[in-house]
Amino acid sequence: MSDFDSPAPTLVARWETLALSDTAAGAPDAGSTIAARRPLETFQRQQALGALPLIHTGSDNDEKADFLPGEPLGQGGMGVVHQAHQRSLWRDVAIKTIRPDRRNSESTRGLLKEAWVTGMLEHPNIIPVHALGVDASGAPMLVMKRVEGLAWFDTLQSPELLPRRFAGYREPLDAHLEILMQVCDAVHFAHSRGVIHRDLKPENVMLGDYGEVYLVDWGIAVSLVDDGTDRIQLARDVDEVAGTPSYMAPEMARGEGASIDQRSDVYQLGAILHELITHTPRNAGDSVMAALINAYQATPVIYGPDVPEELATICNTATARLPEDRFQSAEDLRLALASYQHHRDSRRLADEARVRLITLEAHLHEWSGDASQTQQPLAATDRSEDNDATARIYRLYAECRFAFEQALTVWPDNLQAREGLDRAIEHMLDFELKQGDEKAAALLLDEIRGDRSAFEERLRALRLRLHDEARELQKLKKLSYDVDIDLNSAARSRMSFLLGVVLGIIPLINSGLVHLGLATMTFPEYFLQYVGVIGGAGLIVFLMRKRLLSNAINTRIIISIFVILFGSLIMRVMGFILGLDVAGCIALENGLFAFALMMMATSLDARLWPASIAFLAGAIGGGLLPHWMLEFDGASNAAALWIIAWVWRVPRQRSLSGQRGES
Repeated sequence: MSDFDSPAPTLVARWETLALSDTAAGAPDAGSTIAARRPLETFQRQQALGALPLIHTGSDNDEKADFLPGEPLGQGGMGVVHQAHQRSLWRDVAIKTIRPDRRNSESTRGLLKEAWVTGMLEHPNIIPVHALGVDASGAPMLVMKRVEGLAWFDTLQSPELLPRRFAGYREPLDAHLEILMQVCDAVHFAHSRGVIHRDLKPENVMLGDYGEVYLVDWGIAVSLVDDGTDRIQLARDVDEVAGTPSYMAPEMARGEGASIDQRSDVYQLGAILHELITHTPRNAGDSVMAALINAYQATPVIYGPDVPEELATICNTATARLPEDRFQSAEDLRLALASYQHHRDSRRLADEARVRLITLEAHLHEWSGDASQTQQPLAATDRSEDNDATARIYRLYAECRFAFEQALTVWPDNLQAREGLDRAIEHMLDFELKQGDEKAAALLLDEIRGDRSAFEERLRALRLRLHDEARELQKLKKLSYDVDIDLNSAARSRMSFLLGVVLGIIPLINSGLVHLGLATMTFPEYFLQYVGVIGGAGLIVFLMRKRLLSNAINTRIIISIFVILFGSLIMRVMGFILGLDVAGCIALENGLFAFALMMMATSLDARLWPASIAFLAGAIGGGLLPHWMLEFDGASNAAALWIIAWVWRVPRQRSLSGQRGES
């Protein structure tokens, strides 16, 4: 047989009888109380009433009257409540009596039973009983504390009627949960005295104007403890259906007294909780019969996403079909609700964090699309927009992570916050992997609680790629270093200046010696002089080798200079072999220097062009005026090399930036 099988035919027949009978309100209604039909025996009733004191009521003129009845406060199916003033204590009270048209043994027993039950249950959430007696006609009277307020049910229909005491809550549900927890207190206290209410519903809870919460209407309460007085029916003796179908526990719908205990009230408290969060009865039905069938089956409810999972679990646990599957006491239910209330701030933080997480996901999706479409280098405006998008992503991640962590600080078991935090970390890890930030990705990977294999594989691939890129970058840096013509340009400038001094002075000295007749311009002297020039240049380079040979481009420049010098030496040898005069060789030599510098200016440094023109001028001048060849040679050497020293004095990058600034 299924856990949610159909009721037996005999039980259905009993329900049909109840559905067709008059209820307390006069018409069959799933929300009305089905009262027990067991009357008080005449002898027992007379015995009980005979032991009750006479309560004097009357007008101001009646000196014996301690209670002065006033206006009616309310009326139910069997009883009526009047306001009254108690002279002896100068206080207003409420007096409950039986309606004249309902006076019978059943209503008498009900009023007495209510008095006996509430009298033995002195609790802040149960209306105190001041006295129980009879009036002059022998009818029972119950004197209670007067409560100014309204039924809880009325505030569910009209939230604005809630007492101001509960107006400070952010949401109406929080206020109603606070009320329900106080009802749980009253029920748990009654259970500690062995009393089961059996008719828990919002209509039977009164809310005072100052926030008081009272559980009322104990008319069908039963006892789990046999005190030998038979004042309250024992639960085990119940053999009929009683209670309100919309809130009944399954065992109550079956009329099984042996199964009724404190967990039956727990079910009804859970049914109230269901109504608070769904605004519909737990055992909803279009008729008494339908409600009783739903109560009998007690099918678990699948709540929508608007109901917090924790609250849905509490509700389904409280209204489980089997008593052993429910909370085992009203206190357990109250503690669960208190825990839920305590977690309220955590849930709200998680809700706020989830909103930011959704926004973060949208930005990440947009960023991922833009990144996949970017093929060309970004313009300055595009880079600025990309930086702004990245900054927004980091800000949103920080905000949602902080909120999720705060929610977990308040309530470490907040699954919603834990799942949201995990999701945020996974999204950010994916983002950092796509960004190529290996260190940030590694830190986030350590926080992943689920399957990390896919992320670990991506991180390994990223590290390999970054390693290859680092090697390539190192190569590029080495290449950039080797071709940096600005490196140690000041040292080259000093070298050029010194060479200019040497190569400028030596021809002028030779010229003076020739004009004085102390020397002749023969090829042997010419060769010996040039060997000295090469040796002097080599000495300068040797002394400044750490700077002049610091990278590949500097080394090539020095090598080029010596290649030019050795080329000039070879040209002198060829001139001797060909029988050329020394002056002609010197002119050709200056031409060689000019074209060599033109090549260097074209391939290495455009600033060398003026120096090549100086050498070219020396070659042309010496060729046209051979008698002054040595003077042209010295002047062109000094001019060209000092021009080179000047342009190398300032690094090319600084020189170019200075030119841009001037323009």
